[in-house]
Amino acid sequence: MELSTVPYIRWAKYEGLMGEHRLTASAVPPIDWSDIGLDPATLKLTEFSPYGPSEVFDRLQEDWGVDPSGVVLGASASHAHFCFGASLVKPGDVIVHEVPGYLPLVDALSMLRVKTVPFQRRFDESYRLDVEQLKKTVIENDAKLVLLTDLHNPSGVSLGKEALLSIAEMCEVTGCHVIIDEMYRGFLDPDPGPACLLHPRIISVWGLNKIHGISQVRFGWGCATPELADRARRVFDSTTLHTSCLTDQVARAAMTHLDPLTQRGRRYAQEGWGIFSDWLQQQDLAVIPPDGGLTCFPEVPKEIARDGDHFRELCMEQGLNVTPGRFFGASQHVRIGFGLEEAQLKPALDILAKVLNPS
Repeated sequence: MELSTVPYIRWAKYEGLMGEHRLTASAVPPIDWSDIGLDPATLKLTEFSPYGPSEVFDRLQEDWGVDPSGVVLGASASHAHFCFGASLVKPGDVIVHEVPGYLPLVDALSMLRVKTVPFQRRFDESYRLDVEQLKKTVIENDAKLVLLTDLHNPSGVSLGKEALLSIAEMCEVTGCHVIIDEMYRGFLDPDPGPACLLHPRIISVWGLNKIHGISQVRFGWGCATPELADRARRVFDSTTLHTSCLTDQVARAAMTHLDPLTQRGRRYAQEGWGIFSDWLQQQDLAVIPPDGGLTCFPEVPKEIARDGDHFRELCMEQGLNVTPGRFFGASQHVRIGFGLEEAQLKPALDILAKVLNPS
């Protein structure tokens, strides 16, 4: 695999911010300093912790029984994901990844010159993960690593307990490792907890991002066995040395306010989906209802647009931005984010209705 051009990230930084109305967001609106009880005037520029603040390790152990020595704090969840992935594969190894899926995770590992094999999660099967077929794909390609998301990004569909147990069995049979991006898992109520607890070859990655309202702080972690974490920490040491002292201080404060931040995030998701689903009843738009999170991944009506990019063009003509599905490996779809304030969401949906119902 050649070094990726990282198309989605490049698009999100510029084109994704265009338009008076945007349904491109994948995180809840940002919080204020007061929401985490932190006065920015108290931040220090000289604090140092070799691998991140102890409060984060303590909270993860308290909540999930995770061994702190199996936790790697990264400069972001994506960075933690890369640290584990890069520690598990070498040039020429095969990685199996879901499609549609969050492809920047694959892009990051492209610099290792790995081979990638896409595995389809089908719209007409409600994006259910066929673990038996996935296992066959792993065996046929002698894959060393599988990349998944839960909740599924972009659709918001949950893997579910049965699939997760089957994934653990697949790891046992094939010897492959599985990294699951669980950034949206916390939107499930109750939170089922990290999949890494199910098998020593499963790595769970999540962090302070989508649900907590501090996505710009860039702070995440990966959880696995102490042995796997030690390997990932070698990549960490080679790529960032240590986390930012400013980020550490924000993370420390946020960890003491996780519960109210999580409840706030869930309210945005529930209220946003309620508004969207009510609107959807009046539209001819095929959508798999998400199990949680802030996004869905509808199929573009063929009578309206050729593909997701064309559909976005039609939306942009009226000041509305949506995310083309090609960035997730499904060009006939768009990703729609509904985790907005009602005053922002409803006008955007009014415009979307006009695009879907041209007079």
